Amino acid sequence: MRFQAAFKQQMAPLSIKELCVDCDISQGDIAKGLQVSRSLVNLVINKAYQPPTSPDIRHRIERYLTSPERGQNVTQWLANKEMQLADIWLPLGRNMHKAHTSKHGQRTRTGIKAAGNGLSTINPDIHVMTREVTMITEDTRRHFKLFRNPFIGDVEKSSDIYKSDEHRYIEAAMLDAAKHGGFLAVIGEVGSGKTVILREVKMQLQRENKVLFVCPDSTETDCINTSMLSDAIIMSLSEETPKNRREHKARQLKKLLLARKGAGYQVCLIIEEAQDLTTRALKQLKRFYEFEQGYEKLLSIIMVGQIELNQLLREDLHSEMREVIRRIQKAEIRGLGDDIHKYVEHKFKRVNVKFDDIITEEAIAALSRRLTVDDGRGKKPVSHAYPLLINNYVAQAMNLACEMGEPMVTEEVINAL
Repeated sequence: MRFQAAFKQQMAPLSIKELCVDCDISQGDIAKGLQVSRSLVNLVINKAYQPPTSPDIRHRIERYLTSPERGQNVTQWLANKEMQLADIWLPLGRNMHKAHTSKHGQRTRTGIKAAGNGLSTINPDIHVMTREVTMITEDTRRHFKLFRNPFIGDVEKSSDIYKSDEHRYIEAAMLDAAKHGGFLAVIGEVGSGKTVILREVKMQLQRENKVLFVCPDSTETDCINTSMLSDAIIMSLSEETPKNRREHKARQLKKLLLARKGAGYQVCLIIEEAQDLTTRALKQLKRFYEFEQGYEKLLSIIMVGQIELNQLLREDLHSEMREVIRRIQKAEIRGLGDDIHKYVEHKFKRVNVKFDDIITEEAIAALSRRLTVDDGRGKKPVSHAYPLLINNYVAQAMNLACEMGEPMVTEEVINAL
């Protein structure tokens, strides 16, 4: 197919590449202005690709470049080079693969790791998807005969959730901590599935009716203090007004926890967005955790946060917190790895579409490679194939396949993103 042949060609940028770099016009800006994918613009500029579904793409790009916002700079650039507008489609004659515009020069690997944090993709030159939700266009839905977007509003009941062994382990760890007085920190990237797992845990605890969970407002975690934590528990467990003095409030809190334990209930404090907690608040959680009746803990604690929570729980960075940190069990959500196929198949199945009609096995393998990272220390590569990233990659790949007139998402389509 023409698209596959275009992808296999070596990079041979056209003169428009140099124009864009010198005039600070990114391929993403052009794509947004033309309402096409960035990948399509990349192929047109770097490999002289002529998409059969957009035969006028060059004319549209020319109109974008000569619009009032950019026209003066572009005209001046052409004059300095003694070139006509049509000359931008001539071969440049050199490779500018590493050249970037000044505004968009830092290609942040959003959703994997930003450069400088010690992690890089196996292929450092690839384009990595952002965490923002990628929509499947109407044309794409028609192209693949989809009546619903499989990645939007995709959890309406428990059976809609795809659970890998990793997710099942995290869920079991949370349930065990809630029921048996644990102190657990669940850590995961944006889009890794933390919220979905927590929702499942809450629903199961409600069904079993043996654990009473307290959930402070997650929007206030950046200013949580001793009083706020105490008040949240007291008001959730009773209709009492929290005492004003700290020692009186502590006695009131312990009395309520003892009463719930006596009635056969375990109380569990669940803190979301825990990466925003202060060290002082974390110390207070440790004091709550020390409330006991005999050998039994009166309060279970589960913190759920993004990967920045790891920094808060590093003993080498917070030596004064070691007595707290050493009591906390950590459970980190990793990528789906070898489960990517099953995950995508599950998403398509719930909208009555066959996996084999949309995407090839080779494309899934390419996606797995794209979402595999190396920590730079010679350790085994780690999968960062989180559900949100997979959703975005597949959605953008489907959009690109539609633009190219491809009947399926192939390895070449994934590699062209």
